[in-house]
Amino acid sequence: MSRVCSMKNKPAYIVIDTNVLISAGLLPESKTAQALTLAVEHFVIAQNQATWHELETRIARPKFDRYFGIDGRLRHLVKIAQSIQRFDIRSNVAVSRDTTDDIFIGLALDAGADIIVSGDPDLKDVHTFMGIEILSPAQFVARFSKK
Repeated sequence: MSRVCSMKNKPAYIVIDTNVLISAGLLPESKTAQALTLAVEHFVIAQNQATWHELETRIARPKFDRYFGIDGRLRHLVKIAQSIQRFDIRSNVAVSRDTTDDIFIGLALDAGADIIVSGDPDLKDVHTFMGIEILSPAQFVARFSKK
């Protein structure tokens, strides 16, 4: 699979929840890190102003200091930024039990993404919405890793 949809000749977008993006940086040998690596290989990561702001503010929390070190956060954000495309916020949905998770579903709609990768139980409980699958990092890795 390439970063371009074969039928439409346009990039294939994916949405990755903030918790997965941060976890991938904290635990470089984890399923979340594997999921991020596969996503970068096969897709373009969709972001919008709200999701990027959430990532920047959450990764800056002091509880992550011991994991990232002095410039680890910046290196991780730069790595992610090199693999994203930003979208304007157009869709406003109310689907998840946790309304803060709806920004990821709206982003998937705006980007035309078919997959959201998330470890958030409230978001994963949605399973599928308007053709968008919500997969855990382990499910995503199982589907897209080379066999």
